[in-house]
Parts: sequence; C-alpha cells; structure tokens
Amino acid sequence: MITSKDVRNKRFEKAAFGYKQEEIDEFLSQLEAELDEMERERAEANSKIQVLADKVREYMRDEDALKDALLGAQKQGHQVLNDANEKAEQIIAEAQAKADALEDEAVRQHAEAMEKNREEIAKEKEALIEAQQQVADFKKSLFDMYKSHLELISSMPETFDEATGAAEEAQTAEEIAAAVAGESEE
Repeated sequence: MITSKDVRNKRFEKAAFGYKQEEIDEFLSQLEAELDEMERERAEANSKIQVLADKVREYMRDEDALKDALLGAQKQGHQVLNDANEKAEQIIAEAQAKADALEDEAVRQHAEAMEKNREEIAKEKEALIEAQQQVADFKKSLFDMYKSHLELISSMPETFDEATGAAEEAQTAEEIAAAVAGESEE
C-alpha cells in the first residue's frame, strides 16, 4: 500500500519534453493530502471497530449471565412447582383419608352421631376445597411470575445482527412465553 510518505519522497528525472514540474508537484501534493486523510479515516474506523467489538464481547458475557440466571430460575421454578404438587397431593390424600374415616364412622354410629359427623365431614371437605384453591392460586402466581420474567428478558435490547440472530432469539422467547401460558391454562 502506498503511503503519503512514499508520495512525498518520490522524485522524478527531468526530461527535455516531459511534464511541467509544478503540475506534477501539485498533483503529488493533492495525492499526499488524500492519502493522509484516508489513513486518518482508516485509523478512526479501526478504533471504532475495536470499541464495537469490545461492546459485543461485553454484551455476549451479559447474555451468557442472563441465560444462566434464566436457567437457574427455571430449575428453581420447576422444583417449587414439583414441591407444590407433591404437597398438594399429600394435602389432598390426607384430607381424603380424613373424610373417608369420618364417613365410615358416621355410618356405624346411630342417628345422633351421624348428624354430628356429617357436619364434621362438611368442614373437612371445605378445608379440602380451600387447600385445592390455595394450590391453584399458588400455581397461577408462579406462572404469572415466569411470564413476567420472560417478558423482561424479551424486552432486553438485542446486540447482534438483526437479520440473523435477533429474529431467532425473539422467536425463542415467544415460544417460551407461549409454552408457559399454555401450562397455566391447563
């Protein structure tokens, strides 16, 4: 690559019927100035490229951290959901067992005891319904929390080429949100 220094230092031999030395010198001066400007612009562009490359690396680190956080939240959410389902099943089984035991006892006792036991059974069933409602409310709040986390992550600015990666990332976030919404409806 020819630099402005090369143009500045170039000397031509004089010929009897050659070009005018002043015109050559003027042209070389213009060429030297343009080469200087191009070198300055190239250095400036390289500097900007380096800044942008640093930002891309920083955003990629942030993206990895966010993915790790999302995976951790999903794992924790699944664990909480599994624990809640197990506890709900246990509560339901215990309530059902109590209701069955009370019902058996009510059948065996005479009329006065049956009336008293029916009241107790009704209370236990109300407790069962309340427990089931609490489980349903807990599941709904958990799904709402997942949905809000996904919306926050989806609203983050994209830092890579919109023609390729951004569309794929947005689609993935939309698919996750749709899956969570589908599970909450069930």
